Amino acid sequence: MIKLNIKANGIEQEKLKEYLENNASEMLAEKINNGVRVVKDNKTFINKKDLKGFWKYATDEAKKIAEKGATGTFVDDNTVYGWLIHYFEEDEIEGTLYNEDGTEYKPAVKTPVKTENKAKLPPKNESKQTTLFDLFTSNNDQENNEIETESIEDTKEEITQEEMLEVLENETKEDTRQIDYETGEIIETNEEIKTFDIEVAKMLYSMLDGKLTMK
Repeated sequence: MIKLNIKANGIEQEKLKEYLENNASEMLAEKINNGVRVVKDNKTFINKKDLKGFWKYATDEAKKIAEKGATGTFVDDNTVYGWLIHYFEEDEIEGTLYNEDGTEYKPAVKTPVKTENKAKLPPKNESKQTTLFDLFTSNNDQENNEIETESIEDTKEEITQEEMLEVLENETKEDTRQIDYETGEIIETNEEIKTFDIEVAKMLYSMLDGKLTMK
């Protein structure tokens, strides 16, 4: 009988160990005692299996054959022993992985990458496509501006030299009427005192190219 260096906990596992020691081949006993070299993630590890791992494997296999909704199922001994041999023989079934120096392999825990909440940039100002309505509005605004300009021009009045002189003469005349304080009557007189030199006005007028524009 082959001696296996696996630990059995409880009567059930003792029966499983006994079955292996009585039925395992030397090659299978070598795998159970020393493990099998496997490559994972481009690294070499020692894959070792035990009865605790098999117990979980057998439970998963029993669930597969259990009726839907059942909380348990009956599995005969021969089926369990068949699962036992298969579990230790198949190298693809993973038990506990060890590094080549004998320490247990513990995969690095992947920490989730935190994504920073970046402030959204305001949308770029896209050039607005000109519509027919925009063109119509633009044309109307331009026409209204032209009409207002024309109306302002129309209100300008060019004063001729004679009209300007007449205005200046009327503005420069002083009222020479006198009041008789005894009778209260207004005494008319034909004398006029001019406060603005007409000759000076003519000279200023000629300097303005003969036109005086008044708003």
